[in-house]
Amino acid sequence: MVFTDGSRRWSILYTPERLLNNLSRPDIDPPGLHMQQLIVVRSYEVDDIERVLNVFDEEDKLIGASREYPE
Repeated sequence: MVFTDGSRRWSILYTPERLLNNLSRPDIDPPGLHMQQLIVVRSYEVDDIERVLNVFDEEDKLIGASREYPE
């Protein structure tokens, strides 16, 4: 993501299905995960992603849901 101030950040986008698929693997150990930059979206449709990112931005949550992009 590129913010209006020119800074660049990134997040990992997952759908519920992708999250379920990853957590359903029999070899996952521990049987859970935690990622601070994880955003779960309904679908990978551009409109859904843009809506989520815009709402997070309006609520000042997007910085916390993303990481600084390494130069």
